[in-house]
Amino acid sequence: MKQIFQIFRYVTFTSLIIFSVEVYGQDSFVLATNQQFKVEGTSTLHDWEMVSTKAEGNASIKLVKGKIASINSLVVDLPVTSLKSGKNAMDKNAYEALQANKNPQIQLELVETEAITDELVKAKIRLSIAGTSNMANWEVSYKLSEDGVLFLGSHRIKFSDFKVDPPKAVFGTIKTGDELELSFETAFKQTSETAFKSTN
Repeated sequence: MKQIFQIFRYVTFTSLIIFSVEVYGQDSFVLATNQQFKVEGTSTLHDWEMVSTKAEGNASIKLVKGKIASINSLVVDLPVTSLKSGKNAMDKNAYEALQANKNPQIQLELVETEAITDELVKAKIRLSIAGTSNMANWEVSYKLSEDGVLFLGSHRIKFSDFKVDPPKAVFGTIKTGDELELSFETAFKQTSETAFKSTN
């Protein structure tokens, strides 16, 4: 009788584990150090770009059979002053235009996942810049590695969409264009000990 009870207890415990993996298979991820966010634009003088590798973020992602099955949440916070162009004067003008003192973070947040394929995620994203938030549909490609998920994508935005006056320089003689392209290459690393043991 005792052996039967032990077998029953083992089977029940094993079933609970399997149920947990299948139904509650969301795993926690954090933004890894191998990342890059780039903002590119134009001006009356020349094209320009600013790059950051200092963002922080987290996500809740379910992996099934080597692909993303669902994304429950995803948030990235990018410090405005981490964006660098290599030119101090330009950086200063950009930080002022983006109101870095009042709104030190640029935030990207997943609002709704609309479709997921083997290589692509289509989602509604909320982007917050300088205290103003806008939602848009983004298409982001992804790849799986041994310890995480790599997201790659780009999206066109405008300063005016976020009530920001494009930066100016040299007493206003050099003007930045309104249109921008935000691109990124980010790796989210799984935080659980069962790294990348997705359900079968």
